Amino acid sequence: MRFAFTDDQQLFAEGLRDLLAKECTPAHVRAAWEEGTGHDAALWSRLGEMGVLGVLVPEEQGGFGGTDVDLVLLLEELGKAAAPGPIVEHSAVVAPALIGTDFATGLADGSVIATAALDGSPYVPHAQVADIVLVPGGVARTEGATLTDVEGIDQGRRIFTVDGMTVAPVAFDSDLAFDRGALATAAFLVGLSERMIEVAAEYARQREQYGKPIGAYQAVKHLLADALQKVEFAKPAVYRAAWSISVDEPTRARDVSMAKAFASDAAYRASRSAMQVHGAIGYTWEADLQLWMKKAWALQRAWGDATFHRRRVADAVLGLSR
Repeated sequence: MRFAFTDDQQLFAEGLRDLLAKECTPAHVRAAWEEGTGHDAALWSRLGEMGVLGVLVPEEQGGFGGTDVDLVLLLEELGKAAAPGPIVEHSAVVAPALIGTDFATGLADGSVIATAALDGSPYVPHAQVADIVLVPGGVARTEGATLTDVEGIDQGRRIFTVDGMTVAPVAFDSDLAFDRGALATAAFLVGLSERMIEVAAEYARQREQYGKPIGAYQAVKHLLADALQKVEFAKPAVYRAAWSISVDEPTRARDVSMAKAFASDAAYRASRSAMQVHGAIGYTWEADLQLWMKKAWALQRAWGDATFHRRRVADAVLGLSR
C-alpha cells in the first residue's frame, strides 16, 4: 500500500504554490476585502486555467479528472495563501455534485462561479460573486435574487442572506457533498494554520525585547512548537479522509469527521499562539496575521464545528452520540 503522494500530485501543488506567491500575496487578499467583494477575479481566472477549480470534474467535461486525493494538497496551498472567494465550495462541493449537468464545463474552467448552502441556513458564503448556489434538492441562481450583507458574521468568508432565489431540482448525494465540504475545509484549515505559525515565527525573529529577539525565549518556542504539533497530527487524518472519499470507504463519514475535528483544533491553537506572539497588534487591520485568523475562525465553524464532528465519530465508533 502506498502512503505517499505521487510526484505529479506534489508537482501540481508546487506549481500552485508558485502561482499564489505571485498572485495571492497578503496585499491581494487585503484588497479583496477592502473592495467589499471577498473575491479576486484575476486569481480565480488563473485557478481555472491551471485546472484547480475542475480537479474533480471528468476530462470529457473540461476538468482534470482527478480525485479528492489530488485536490487535498492544492487546498492546503490555497489555505496557506488565505485565497479569497468560494474556492472550497466551488471546487470540492458544487463541481463534483453537478457532474453530468450543463453547469459542469463552466464550473471546471471557472466561467461559472458557485457556492453552497446545504445546512438550511439563510446565510450563504460569497453569494454576491456566485452565479449559482447548491442548496438541498437542487441549484439556485443568484440572478434576480436579493442579497443582504450580514455585518460581523464570518467576515473571513463574506456571508450574505439571500431572498428570492429560484431553485431548479437536481439530484445529488447530499451526504457526500457535506463530507467533501468538511474535508476541503479541513485541508484549507491545515494550510491556514501552517501559515499563521510561519508568520508568528518570523515576527518572533524580528521583534526584540530586553535586547534580544523574543523568539529566543523558551516560552515562545514552546508556544509555537505545541501549535505545530497540532497541525502535524491533523495532516494524516486529512489525507486519510481524502483517500476514504476517493474510494468510497465505508468509514468515510467517521474519517472526515476525524479530519475536521483535528484541523479545527489545530487552527484554534495556531491562531491563539500566533496571537499571543504578536500581542494586541495581531488584531489590527494593518497586521497581515488577521487575514489568516479571520478566515480560520470562520472555517472552524463551517461544515460542522469540532464538537459536531466529535459526536459523529463517537456515533460511528460506539453507536451513540455523546
